[in-house]
Amino acid sequence: MPIIHQISLNGNAFDGRKYTWREAIVNSQCTPDNTWIDPLHKRPLLKGEFACGVSHLRVWQKIVDSGKNGIILEEDVVIHGIDAQEIDDLLKNHDSVWLGYRLNSMGYWYNCHAYAITPKIAKYLIDGYSKAIIPVDEWVPQKLKHKKNYFYDTPIVDQIPRSVRPSTIEDTEMLEGKDIDFRIITVATEPEKMWALEQSSKKYGVEVVNIGKDHPWRDEMTGLAGMPKIQFINEYLSTVPDDTIILFMDGYDTFLADSPETILERYFQMGADIVFGAESDCWPKEHDEHLFPDTGTKYKYLNSGLYIGKASAIHKFVSSSVGDGNSYGDDQLFCQRRYLQYLKGGFDFTVKLDYEAYIFQNHEPEIKVVKGQLWNDLTKCCGCIYHGNGGVSAKDFFVEMASKFGFTKIEAEVVSPYYLTLGYEEVAKDILVTDFLSENQCKFLIDKSEGRGNWGAMEGDKFPAQEIRLKELGLWHEYERLWHEKLGKISEKFWPPMEHYGLRDAFTMRYTTDTQTSLALHTDASLVTGSVKLNSNYEGAELIFPRQDFSNIKVKNGQCILFPAQVTHGHYVNELKSGVKYSLTMWTSRYSGDVNG
Repeated sequence: MPIIHQISLNGNAFDGRKYTWREAIVNSQCTPDNTWIDPLHKRPLLKGEFACGVSHLRVWQKIVDSGKNGIILEEDVVIHGIDAQEIDDLLKNHDSVWLGYRLNSMGYWYNCHAYAITPKIAKYLIDGYSKAIIPVDEWVPQKLKHKKNYFYDTPIVDQIPRSVRPSTIEDTEMLEGKDIDFRIITVATEPEKMWALEQSSKKYGVEVVNIGKDHPWRDEMTGLAGMPKIQFINEYLSTVPDDTIILFMDGYDTFLADSPETILERYFQMGADIVFGAESDCWPKEHDEHLFPDTGTKYKYLNSGLYIGKASAIHKFVSSSVGDGNSYGDDQLFCQRRYLQYLKGGFDFTVKLDYEAYIFQNHEPEIKVVKGQLWNDLTKCCGCIYHGNGGVSAKDFFVEMASKFGFTKIEAEVVSPYYLTLGYEEVAKDILVTDFLSENQCKFLIDKSEGRGNWGAMEGDKFPAQEIRLKELGLWHEYERLWHEKLGKISEKFWPPMEHYGLRDAFTMRYTTDTQTSLALHTDASLVTGSVKLNSNYEGAELIFPRQDFSNIKVKNGQCILFPAQVTHGHYVNELKSGVKYSLTMWTSRYSGDVNG
């Protein structure tokens, strides 16, 4: 007699346990097929379909182990009458017996809610399935289409209609019958930079509400001073119904990679009032890393560039910034600190991080596009939205990723008014690059510094580094002259209101893997700073300006970066991975007599 196996189904579970997407993969020791696309809905594999496939796979293995025919029944069935002996007799001459079935529009039978198979066929179905899980309703018919299959003229087992019992497998059913007020918002004072977001929103037929378009951009609204974004969002949320679902997206470096319907489905699956995107870097406060709990992936830190949630919950989350002096001074840091407060308890709404990149995919160079879908090989998820957060390399990658979805950046022609006469280029907001030293001069300065030795931090420096002053090398007067003859003329021309007093200090800097490997975010005690890359035979240790989305990775040896250093151009050096990095830093006087050289 055949053994009856009942499968208890849940869109996120197998073996009676609820798993996250990644947990399901790890615990099942199975792999979703990232190349499979639903032939009807043109979407990738859903989490529920993966869990259901694993459940069937494990039942097949039980049938093989028992050596007896098996009857497989999913939990959402109505049994009109099963004669086990009759089914056993049918399996003597057939490979499978279908107790309930229907034909789909693809032309083959569908639905594995009720069927019986032999141990031989169970073993046949197992072969290769764990290494490439697709919906079991697609796998079994295709595998058995050339086998001997028996179909009852009238099904003896029916599946409960979805109108009575909504499917826990097909997550697309989650939105049926719901009237949802869904809005995508952003803060973009320069709408022309929203090219990818605008093109993707048109593709999916949705409107993006730009709540920043009527606000002129100010320096205090960028980088580590982005709190006005939070204030704009707070003001907007006070005008919308509490049950509105709000999706916030940074305006200049995001695009939709899937439909709003899929985004909403996955949001509701997450089971939280607010879901934030997660990233692998704890920026801007690296020393806060230990405060974030382990997630099982490298994505454990909140990113404020992408989040979705109920308007009432988001409003509560951000409204604490009002009236408290622009808490923390930065939208990213503010949201991180609010999340850490949430983890301590006392909130009447729930917050989660999307650490599987199930909805939000923040910048990751390993991300691929597979059959028109974002694919993260680490989490085995196809994200719905891409965010190209980070420095220059991330922005370049973002443009490349957007192009794969058919979104094209229209480059604006930018001409520096003084480029031809003074020989420099404005590469980012108030950041200039000009040729300054030859390769031989760079090598001479490195050799001179290493010959002098005694690298160390300046006395009282809040951001200590391995440095040697040019005065110690006997080169102060030479570089004071070079600054006056070239760099000073450029800075005076480009920033005419400033009163320039000349060079204040100058020093070479060194980064090695066993001493100084990075430098924290800071501003300089300088009116205008000049930074010269002296070598390139190292990896990492990029000079990064987060507010201006610029790094020196493409700057050539001997070229000097000029920037106003005291307030608006905070910068840091990321981790050195290999080699030794050398650079020259030049500070200018903030007032007459302000000279340390």
